[in-house]
Amino acid sequence: MLMLFLFISFIYGLEVEAYILILSVSLFVFSLYIAVKWVYFKKQETLKQINTRLEDELQDVKTKHRHYQRDLEHYFLTWVHQIKTPITASKLLLERNEAGMVNRVRQEITEIENYTNLALNYLKLLSHETDMVVQKVALEDIVKPLIQRYALHFIEHRTRIHTEHLNCEVTTDAQWIKIMIEQILNNALKYAKGGDIWIVFDAQQHTLTIKDNGIGINKVDLPKIFEKGYSGTNGRLNDKSSGIGLFIVKEISEKLHHPIAVQSEPGIYTEFTIQFPKPSHLTNM
Repeated sequence: MLMLFLFISFIYGLEVEAYILILSVSLFVFSLYIAVKWVYFKKQETLKQINTRLEDELQDVKTKHRHYQRDLEHYFLTWVHQIKTPITASKLLLERNEAGMVNRVRQEITEIENYTNLALNYLKLLSHETDMVVQKVALEDIVKPLIQRYALHFIEHRTRIHTEHLNCEVTTDAQWIKIMIEQILNNALKYAKGGDIWIVFDAQQHTLTIKDNGIGINKVDLPKIFEKGYSGTNGRLNDKSSGIGLFIVKEISEKLHHPIAVQSEPGIYTEFTIQFPKPSHLTNM
């Protein structure tokens, strides 16, 4: 176009100033055009990047949802299979009408309640929306009701329970710490029948220890006992083991910032230790 204007200017003898003016206007318009195209191009590129990111996020959500669905299906298939055991046992006990039948049925009902609560707590943990109410709690108020709840199990299996220093207070969420302690206690009852269980609080270290002198845990299983669905050698020998109880214990310990450790010697003992925050190191959660 500029060459055309130059040719016309030459034919009609126009002034050079006129050509320079045309040149300037043309360059200005062309610069505006380039600027607009550049802005449009950058906007399109930004939209493409946003679209790609949203597609990736959507894919991640779909993948997580599939995993969530698969985990739920796997867990509840196991749960349905295992809850049939105490239900069937209760029916058989009622049909036999033997001596001590009422207490044994009550034990099976306690097992059914435990499985039901385990399923509800598992769902709450998966939702990631459960609030924690952290406050000072007397350990005695948490542990004693659990011992009373499983009193028939202690009596039936002649398992002895020992408690020490539970009149102390700790800063925690009463509901979730109760679930942690109950799952560990329930495990001890399964694998220490006829033995002893100790629940001891160390006020100096601010730790709660739950120990039994039952069958213990194999060293090969010890690093994996908190993994979801892992029941180990002992679990395979016990039809009531779901492989979810200790997974929930670990999840709660991380949510509450209460580290949990386990030590065991096969045939000698198993010891779980829950570390509570010390008064001088309390932080808002």
